[in-house]
This record gives sequence, structure tokens and C-alpha cells, in this order.
Amino acid sequence: MLFQYVRKPTPTDLLTSPESFKYFEYGMFCMGWHTPAKYKILYYTFATLLFGWCVVYLPIGISISFVKDLRTFTPSELLTVLQLFFNAVGLPFKVLFFNLYKSGFYKAKEILSRMDKRCHTLEERMEVHRWVVRCNMAYLIYQVIYTSYTISTFLSAALSGKLPWRIFNPFVDWRESRSNFWRAAVNETALMLCSVTQTVISDIYPLLYGLILRAHIKLLQMRVEKLCTDPEKSDEENQEDLINCIKDHKLIKEFAEIIRPTIARTIFVQFLLIGLCLGLCMINLLFFADIWTGLATVAYINGLMVQTFPFCFVCDFIKSDCEHLEVAIFHSNWINTSRRYKTSLIFFLKNSQETISFTAGSIFPISTSTNIQVAKLAFSVVTFVNQLNIADRLTKN
Repeated sequence: MLFQYVRKPTPTDLLTSPESFKYFEYGMFCMGWHTPAKYKILYYTFATLLFGWCVVYLPIGISISFVKDLRTFTPSELLTVLQLFFNAVGLPFKVLFFNLYKSGFYKAKEILSRMDKRCHTLEERMEVHRWVVRCNMAYLIYQVIYTSYTISTFLSAALSGKLPWRIFNPFVDWRESRSNFWRAAVNETALMLCSVTQTVISDIYPLLYGLILRAHIKLLQMRVEKLCTDPEKSDEENQEDLINCIKDHKLIKEFAEIIRPTIARTIFVQFLLIGLCLGLCMINLLFFADIWTGLATVAYINGLMVQTFPFCFVCDFIKSDCEHLEVAIFHSNWINTSRRYKTSLIFFLKNSQETISFTAGSIFPISTSTNIQVAKLAFSVVTFVNQLNIADRLTKN
């Protein structure tokens, strides 16, 4: 079943943490990022061709078209091409960063499997299932948002009789005939569908990492709250429970360290691009776009916002979860425990005070406030264009 990884939990059939990436891995396979056990040579050939088409040809084709057809662009078409160009230039870097650290993806999945071994109760395993479903649903939602932009742009262009993105095509001159126009338009749309799928993959994995990380921090907090609450357990058993919680926390921090390098680089590129691209979209929407182009631009803006905002929001929650874990450790039932237990608890409490956080390029803290500051750049660009009457000048020309 296609949607078996977003099913409701049942006690006898529960998902595990590594299955948070099922749809993500399907996307990786389709885009040539996930090598199968068989037919490797054929798959590598397919992956190379797809990579060259989406990651190499796309920015080059847009650049050639921009230079070649600059005088024929309407202001709305110019802005559409520019916003696509900047994202197309950023895509190779995001793809490169993920593939450079792809081994970390598999290591992270292995650590998640080790974390799941600590989920002994049905309550914990059902909680893991719910978070896994959220991760898989997040991927599907991203795919729908990004694909809707592509389809809406294609439809708006088809209705107006113009190419959606004006990507240079050396084999088909779309101006010669109506059939050539449709060939070029379908080729561009297929190219963009593959390109946005690669963009989905490179944009969604920080969010998936963050969601499943939150799940295990919360599960650890639940275990800490239960420490020394069973009167039938001996001091040695309570000590063992505490040591296991310390080991769980160590695994959580190890997971965070593994995913940190690729997240830092990917989000840094996104922060650099989102303000500029969002500004171009706002200018297009406010000054130039007709109703069909406006709908496509709104879909594109939605795609821009989900590139960073959900993960930034999750990062804020992770910091809050770490603080709640620290409080749970301090308020656990330790007063009547042994000296050895209290010493271990102090060690645990001290380590828990190191909040798990992420930075973009080791420069900007990844948080909602940073994301808002970056988004404000778009309004600064619009204000700049409005004050200099650039929109009026472009319209007259």
C-alpha cells in the first residue's frame, strides 16, 4: 500500500523510527541518490543522466535563456526566471552537501534503531509510531506543495500561450509552431518536476531529523519521570534504570552530532536564497502578475516558506524539550536514593544542560526569529523597488 507508512497505530503492527524516512528514501531512489542492490551499472547511468539534466543543465539553460531573450521578457516573466535561477543555482550545493554526508544518513538510521530497542512498553512504541507517521506525512505535504507550484506554473503559461520558465532548449524552437511549443512546455515541466523533487529531498530531511529527534527526547523525559517510582524495585535496579537513561541521552546527542554538519550547510544556503527569492516573488505578485501568474507565484511563495520555517520552528521546540528534560531530571524521585545514585544523577543533570541546537553555516542560530529576520529582507527589497519606481520603469520599457 502506498500510504501504509501513514496508517493509524495498532498494537500488533507498529512502525519503527528508521521508517520515518520511507517516502524520503523512495524519492532518493527515484532521483538516483539511493543505489539498489541489483542493476547498479544501469542505475548509475540513469542517476548520472538525471543529475546532469536537473542539476547541471537547468541553471545553465536558464542563464542562456536569460541572456538570449532578455529583451523579449515581460517584467513578470523576467522575475519568474530570476527567482527560478537563484533556486536552481542553490540546488547543486544542497544536493552536494547531502551526498557528501550521505553516510551520516545511514548512521543516523542505525542510531534510531538502537534508540528503539529502549522502547519496551506499548505506550512508548505507539508514541514512536505517531512521530514516524508525522515524518512521512511531512514528506507527502512537501511533495504536494512543490508539485503544485510546478503544475500551476505550467497551466498558467499554457493558458497564456507562453513557455512556463523559458529554459533554453537547443533541440526545439518553441516559436516555430504550436506543436513545438507544447513539446518545449512538456519538456520544461518534466524537468521542473524532477528538479523540485530533488529540491524536496534536499529541503525536507532536516525537518525529518528534527521531528524524530523530538520524539526520542520526549520518550527519554517520560522514562526519567518514572525513575524510582516503582516501590518493588531495588536500589540496584533503580541505578540501572538511571544508567540506561544516561545512555539514551548519549545516543540522542550522538544522533544530533551526526546530522549537524549537513543541516548547517543546507540551511545556510537556504537562508541566503530565501530572502532574495521571496523579494522577487513579492515584487512580481504586487506589481506585474496577472491572475494565473499570481496563483503560480503564491504556490512558489508557499514552497519558499516551507524550505526553512518548519525546521526553524522544530528547532525552537527541541530547545524547549531539552529544558523540560532538565527539569524532569531535577524533579525526579531522587531524595531517598543512595549516594551512588545521586552522583550519577548530578552527572546526568550536568550533561542535560548542554542544549541541543543547530546553526546555519556555524554563523546563524537556526530558530524562528532568525527565519523571520531573513524573510524581512523580502519586504526591504519590495520597499526599495517601490521607492525608486523601478516597477513603473520596467512596465514602461
